[in-house]
Amino acid sequence: MIAKKSLYLVAISLLMITTSCSRNDRIEPPKKDNSGKKWADMTNVDVSDTDKNVSSKESSDLRKEIISRPPFPVTEYNRLALKGNGTVTGVIYLDDGKGGKIYGQNTRLYLNPVTSYSRQWYDDSYIKGYQLTKADSRLYNYMKFTTSDGNGNFAFYGVPSGSYYVIGSVVSSTHKVRITDKIYVGDRGIVQTELARGVK
Repeated sequence: MIAKKSLYLVAISLLMITTSCSRNDRIEPPKKDNSGKKWADMTNVDVSDTDKNVSSKESSDLRKEIISRPPFPVTEYNRLALKGNGTVTGVIYLDDGKGGKIYGQNTRLYLNPVTSYSRQWYDDSYIKGYQLTKADSRLYNYMKFTTSDGNGNFAFYGVPSGSYYVIGSVVSSTHKVRITDKIYVGDRGIVQTELARGVK
């Protein structure tokens, strides 16, 4: 009888724990990014990689038109996990065409889940060079941030499984070049990537 009562109490406790972890509670942004920087210190971080003027084209080739983003797909994002066991490591650089590399030193990088919302950014802004209206701030709840070291090496930890755009930039002698790669992270997997482009 006592054993049955104990099992009943354990079952009730587990039910209370799982219901308290509802996905509806995930409104607050993360307190820190992957480099340990507090979110409060990131309010002025340049996140134009997810807004406008970010493209696979040079700045002089960007289109003048501004395209509106679609409504933020709340249901689609609520299905995404916020924590995981994956790791993404890589290096970001420009190939100078002469056998040398210009590394993205101490540059901010982003891990942006692939969704209908981010695919529109990738297709219209990064590939085609259009400017987009400002991203919905709820997007940043689902992105991960990190900073490269002096040799362009970077890492993201605790990444949920799924597809992502890795976004970063390198400053050459004349301009800033944005680079994006699409990757897939498996559960507990380690993904290595190179964010690289040639200098025009």
